[in-house]
Amino acid sequence: MYTITRGPSKLTTQRRTGPKQQLDTKLQELKSRQQLISLSSPSACEPPSSHSTPKLVFNRVNGKRTPAVSPPAEEEVYTPAHEENVRFVYEAWQEVQHQLDKPELDACGPQQYQEQTSDPSINNFVPIDLEEWWAERFLANIEN
Repeated sequence: MYTITRGPSKLTTQRRTGPKQQLDTKLQELKSRQQLISLSSPSACEPPSSHSTPKLVFNRVNGKRTPAVSPPAEEEVYTPAHEENVRFVYEAWQEVQHQLDKPELDACGPQQYQEQTSDPSINNFVPIDLEEWWAERFLANIEN
């Protein structure tokens, strides 16, 4: 069961107050490595092309995450083996349906299962739409 909490959760508070010492030491390591690279390069005026350090980029505005841009949806590619499997299953099911519609005299064909005695407790059973139930519950939680 999932619940929606109000206010900061333990995960967000732990992330916000993470250890700063590790970041400081990594930053110092990067600076010292960059100085070593600049000293070992042949010309001090030219930045080294093969040893460039990645720049940190922060894209958040007002603490909100920017929506991720999804790549364009590619069309599904079906292999010949996949198409052959689908064709086989489709044709077999069509044959079964045909045999069920026109029962032959011999009992070798497919037989449809029939319940001999029905359970009286499930006579009034009505299935629910689970997606609709979750949506209603979600909206009720937002309103409350």
